[in-house]
Amino acid sequence: MTPESEEGSAAWYSRFARHPYVPPHGINSGVMLMNMTRMRSAGWLSYIVPYYKKYRYDITWGDQDLINIFFHYFPDKLYIYPCEYNYRPDHCMYMSNCKSAEQSGVSVLHGSRGVYHNDKQPAFRAVYEAIRDHKFGDSLSDMLLVTIQKNLRESAVSQCRKVTHIFTKQLEQHVKQR
Repeated sequence: MTPESEEGSAAWYSRFARHPYVPPHGINSGVMLMNMTRMRSAGWLSYIVPYYKKYRYDITWGDQDLINIFFHYFPDKLYIYPCEYNYRPDHCMYMSNCKSAEQSGVSVLHGSRGVYHNDKQPAFRAVYEAIRDHKFGDSLSDMLLVTIQKNLRESAVSQCRKVTHIFTKQLEQHVKQR
């Protein structure tokens, strides 16, 4: 999982949570890989239900809060990977705050806040629409990359549009290697 926030001043958990969370700023469950065999052997279910009963009136984000509570108590069971593996509108809507994506580009784009289907973050929608309309089997370089770049150029100006190079950096590197 990735951190909920990389920027302390914008971190929800450290400012508002009324339950335990993964320090320093919580984790985001939007993109999550779990080894279910290991989670079962750690007794995942035997903890989650009691945590829900204990904190049900204090949780705001449902499963994400319960996951934060669990890993707060079992940090050795958690692997935190960089924010470019769960790049969300929160990373660029006010300022760019995912430094690893600035260096290596976005690896997984998370369409939280409905941004693939509304006009709140046009850069996210531009990438989504290019992928949605891409005919898989067509050339990545001639079709998908060019379309994403075109859509980003034509998208409305926003804070996220200021860092559009990070949306295509991984794909550009892949195309060059082919």
